Amino acid sequence: MKELHNIRTKSQLYRLYQSQMPEREIRDEINEIIRENRAKNTFPARPHFARALRTIEVITFIDANGTPDGYKLSEELQYKLSEYRKEVAAGKSVLKQKKI
Repeated sequence: MKELHNIRTKSQLYRLYQSQMPEREIRDEINEIIRENRAKNTFPARPHFARALRTIEVITFIDANGTPDGYKLSEELQYKLSEYRKEVAAGKSVLKQKKI
């Protein structure tokens, strides 16, 4: 298995998950994550213009869809994913805390 250190763009995300789901489904889901997580003045109703992904958006996607086939998460991504899951379980908004 290859170790996954980061995913920085939507095209990387498409390539990694293409064996698990259609590109359209990936696109819709990541755009929804961007829409929910970024400030309204950044991408008001047009998340499709975003090409670069933030780590928290990638972590949210991985949490919902699992690790890409043939990959394992690096220690750093595993840690961030576990922290994200703890905060979600505790009912805290990860992104709102980071914006303050």
